Amino acid sequence: MANMYNITPLSYQPSSNMDWFTQAIFGGKLIEKGRITPVIGIKESTMLNLIDLSGNILQADSRDCAWTPDQITRLSEKELKVKTYKINLEQCLDDLERKRTAWMLSPGARNGELPESLEEATMALLANELSKEIEEKIFNGDSANGDDFDGAIKVLKASADAIKAKGVALTKANILDEVEKAFALLPDDVVGKGIEEDSLSVYVSYATFMKIKVALAAVYNANVVVNPSFTVEGEVVKYLGAEVVPVRGLADNDMVLADTKNMLLGTDLLSDLEDIRIGQFAAPNDNKIFIDGRLRLGFSIPFEDEVVYYSPSNP
Repeated sequence: MANMYNITPLSYQPSSNMDWFTQAIFGGKLIEKGRITPVIGIKESTMLNLIDLSGNILQADSRDCAWTPDQITRLSEKELKVKTYKINLEQCLDDLERKRTAWMLSPGARNGELPESLEEATMALLANELSKEIEEKIFNGDSANGDDFDGAIKVLKASADAIKAKGVALTKANILDEVEKAFALLPDDVVGKGIEEDSLSVYVSYATFMKIKVALAAVYNANVVVNPSFTVEGEVVKYLGAEVVPVRGLADNDMVLADTKNMLLGTDLLSDLEDIRIGQFAAPNDNKIFIDGRLRLGFSIPFEDEVVYYSPSNP
């Protein structure tokens, strides 16, 4: 069989591979494309001492010598906590080779997408799966489920400050109008700054993202889409400059609209614990490999009043 694993360099002594976690954390499309902001170097927790301008700087001068100062800044001292996760896996070499072959033969796969060595190819496969799990936790994490952290939905549901929009069941017939309604609830200063810096995102599920693309595919004459407020460039869909980002962890009828700088993923990556070990078991179990490691993750929204949470579950 072509592209078989070369297992001869792999001993049962594990090797450290910091790059694996880096690939898993920063290789996912949310962070790679700048749609979630990472905060690194967190061992247990940190205070997010963030500052934001609010209100107007200029005032009308009544020429009465009055001194009427306005508060121009507001602070967020939100705490960002991280949870420690471990990875304990073992895999039969034959099963791993079949998985790699299936990956290589999948539609659109190119022959050089995975490295030929066992260690590097295994790391590539696992980093891809881990980045998907991290993405789901960012939006659907719940500290009530064991030792997990709260994701965006849990945070926004509990927030008294978040902008909550009463949603409906989303279909290709109404999805464009509902995105427009939710977008209109964002504060003007958030919209202006977000569009200027290309940091505004409309997070939706993959199913909802496809409904948007199907709705935009309808035309009333050549090369004119139904709603000119939306633009499509390859796989990137934008509404008034805000990118529509499909993510795991969101319900099909939910949307989250926020500036990416207000969606923070905390991690360590600097700790001695942030290593991944891969090795081959000693005989007679040398037909298996093991993978173990640890990493820390957490999530926070510093300014909850600048985020729109659209859901039919909202009151």
